[in-house]
Amino acid sequence: MADADEHTLRISIDTKATVHVGDYSRGGRSRGVEAVKALDHDMCMKEKLVPAGILEPVGGESFLFFGTNYKTSDFMVDG
Repeated sequence: MADADEHTLRISIDTKATVHVGDYSRGGRSRGVEAVKALDHDMCMKEKLVPAGILEPVGGESFLFFGTNYKTSDFMVDG
């Protein structure tokens, strides 16, 4: 078992949907106490980011990173 072998590191890697960077309404929903000011359409976004994370289950350490292209192996290596 990987957890019992001191020479083996077990990790879990996951990516999520692309996030548009800007003042967008996120489908008209807000989780804050007050409503946030937002654009009503996701037009002309200047940047998109892809969130991803790595979890080391035994020690419980996690790492979150963002990239601009999740469709290449470079994204994971850079992360």
